Amino acid sequence: MKKQTRSITLSDLGAPIAIGRSAEIFAWKEGQVLKLFLKEIPAADIRTEFGNTREANASGACGMICHDTVAVKGRTGIILDRIDGISLTKTPDKNPLLFFTISKTLAGLHVDLHKKKTKKLRDIREIAAGMLDTKPLGFLTKDERKRAKAILGVLPDGGSVLHMDFHPENVIVHGDEYVIIDWMTAARGNPAADVAYSVFLMHDAELWPGTPKLKLVFYNIVRNMILKGYLKHYRKLTGMTMEEIRRWRLPVLMLRLGIWNVASEKDAIMREIRGIIG
Repeated sequence: MKKQTRSITLSDLGAPIAIGRSAEIFAWKEGQVLKLFLKEIPAADIRTEFGNTREANASGACGMICHDTVAVKGRTGIILDRIDGISLTKTPDKNPLLFFTISKTLAGLHVDLHKKKTKKLRDIREIAAGMLDTKPLGFLTKDERKRAKAILGVLPDGGSVLHMDFHPENVIVHGDEYVIIDWMTAARGNPAADVAYSVFLMHDAELWPGTPKLKLVFYNIVRNMILKGYLKHYRKLTGMTMEEIRRWRLPVLMLRLGIWNVASEKDAIMREIRGIIG
């Protein structure tokens, strides 16, 4: 992965067209965008997303191509195909009836994703075990760490492409095409791990900070409705049981805390991790 070396400034880029937790998105040359990561994002994480996105494309899991990297005033960005469209979440803005199709569409896309196989992405169990060496998981005692590793060690294997951040905002609707974006946390493994992480995102994860309380209540109702339908359709298509999904709760919590360490989620996640480990 080589960075382009020509001098570029933030003013050259103009205003971002989208802003996320880890990066800003800018228009690049025709047909492309620049995903410019915040300074605090580790270089290793950016390299991982670059490689993961290329492998997602190679495996057929994502039609978007990751082209190159670029440096802008001490920040690193990756150049991606531009996908002009809206997130799956926003499709009801054009047609309110589409709200009732989001769950089924999301489940179908996830099932299709899990049919894609990979040998290049890292094993999700290995990634989860690595979280034990991160600062946010430092609260665990030596014995608790040992028990956590034992739980991870008996989880089932798998060779599917896993997204591990799969929710409606990471699905872009482009005409009749659906494009899955944001592959930084992608992995290889059992599909139930990916489903379990989606459950966390649509039930437990913090919504955007600063959102008014009334809107938070509404958004929570909406995302729980989407989650209920998503699980119903995914399980109908695959035969996956809730017990298979629940087995992955510990690694999901470890990944969420170790990678993102969201302040408002931290105490609840720490308590639940200790409750599972026993």
